[in-house]
Amino acid sequence: MKIIEIIREAVAEFALGKEFAVEHPAEEKMGDFSTNVAMVLAKELGRNPRELAVDLVGKLEGNKKLRKLVSKIEPAGPGFINFWIKDEVLIKKMDEALGMKEKLGDSDFMKGKKVLVEYSSPNIAKRFSVGHLRSTIIGQAIFNLYKHSGAEVTNDNHLGDWGTQFGMIIAAIEENEKFDWNSVDINKLEEIYVDFNKRMEENPELRDRAKEAFLRLEKGDESARNIWQKSVEISMKEFDEIYKKLGVIFDHVLGESEYEKLMPEIIEEAKTKKIASVGEEGALIVEFLDERGKEQMPPAMLVKSDGSTTYFTRDLATIKRRLSDPALKSEVFVYEVGGEQRLHLKQVFVAAVKLWPEETKSVQFVHVAHGLLSLPEGKMSTRKGNTIKLEDLLERAEEKAVGGEVISLGAVKYNELKRSPGMDYIFKWDEALSMEGNSAPYLQYVYVRTRGVLNKSGESLEKVLKDNKEFTNEDERSLARWLLLRFAEGEVVESAAKNFAPQQLCAYLFETAQKFNGFYERNKVIGVENQSLRLALTLLAGEVIKKGLEIIGVETVEKM
Repeated sequence: MKIIEIIREAVAEFALGKEFAVEHPAEEKMGDFSTNVAMVLAKELGRNPRELAVDLVGKLEGNKKLRKLVSKIEPAGPGFINFWIKDEVLIKKMDEALGMKEKLGDSDFMKGKKVLVEYSSPNIAKRFSVGHLRSTIIGQAIFNLYKHSGAEVTNDNHLGDWGTQFGMIIAAIEENEKFDWNSVDINKLEEIYVDFNKRMEENPELRDRAKEAFLRLEKGDESARNIWQKSVEISMKEFDEIYKKLGVIFDHVLGESEYEKLMPEIIEEAKTKKIASVGEEGALIVEFLDERGKEQMPPAMLVKSDGSTTYFTRDLATIKRRLSDPALKSEVFVYEVGGEQRLHLKQVFVAAVKLWPEETKSVQFVHVAHGLLSLPEGKMSTRKGNTIKLEDLLERAEEKAVGGEVISLGAVKYNELKRSPGMDYIFKWDEALSMEGNSAPYLQYVYVRTRGVLNKSGESLEKVLKDNKEFTNEDERSLARWLLLRFAEGEVVESAAKNFAPQQLCAYLFETAQKFNGFYERNKVIGVENQSLRLALTLLAGEVIKKGLEIIGVETVEKM
């Protein structure tokens, strides 16, 4: 049982069923854990919280299981109760942690649960931009966090391979009777799309031609289908190369077109259940009204007035498939999609619950919305040809990095993950390729430093802690507490997963690197009486950094 669980169990005996917290105090000098249980109970019992805390300390000190773990229990402040873990317990935990290997830092709070994470989702016929990097890297990190939290996890790359943009490409290509596919790559497809958009602004009739072309695509027109199929094949060739470079593997790559046959069924179901109705313009819409008929959200369009489907239709079809397909069915569906889709996805989730109340009863839909990534000169737009391409970023990262592709990729990935996913930010080359400060190269360097110390010692670290019962100074104790009570027991991974927040893990790793550097600079490790203990701390710090980086998709190196 984890230390925090033993403390919670002991405190719960006196909590009278009330919710209380067990957390780390803001300052290390206040102990390893702290609970507010006395403050929670004081009002109900009509007691002074500080006096109640003193009484509870006396009772907790009689708990034999707790006393084996803690060296001291004290009341603090207005009514907190603080706990200090014994050195011998921490040292024993360190020995256990060093033996955990690939399980180090894992949580089990999602054991027995299934999770599906949707991310990346680039659009066919458009080059993979830096904007897609956010969803790909954040989504992969969330996938990894749940994998290391005990869940059975799968992922889905929900490709944008359907919709009116294909009408534009089809219409543009059909204009050229001598169009030669042999010279076409994804760059050419994007040029065709951008050019058609520009011409469409000058000639509105082209918009009608694009709509007509997409309608033909939906109805199975052979010419339209051939152009669409070739566009998909050309696009996927580039995407697969990028995913290979990023180390991203998908269990499922199911584009919007995959759900084409399901859409008529969903449209009929929405009509039968009176969830959809014909709007003023002749389109089939779903309204979102409360019990009094007041609008909660704007209506969503299920079928356009010309009979073509929408993103809303396709996303509902996606959910229907995911609720029934054993390979996709999950208790939690995570959508890592841009923040501009907040309203759309909220409409989709609410409509899905209306359509399939039984199937969604025990399902959680989560939208992890990443913020807008823009350039110093403004918002990126494929239609305007104003984007930074991912391959350009990776090439420049490799040019700047000392140590090759692992270092450059780490810098690019970490630059995304150290921020809150929802944060908007302006893309800057110097920041994206930073090799110093709060960056992956800095963490990789600290890991290499730990390996260097261990190699220099030449000592075998098998059960190096058997003769150590206590720490010799506060530096040792502080580093051990930080590594063991937060990471080794799964707390950091669990919190980052529960909050869909890879940046929490990044922040922890950066502070770990700083703490180890401080420890190493103030304390001699090799050639001292307690060398084995300090080597064990060095080894554990390195393993924590390595495992944490692995979870967010960043590799380590042995030399820099």
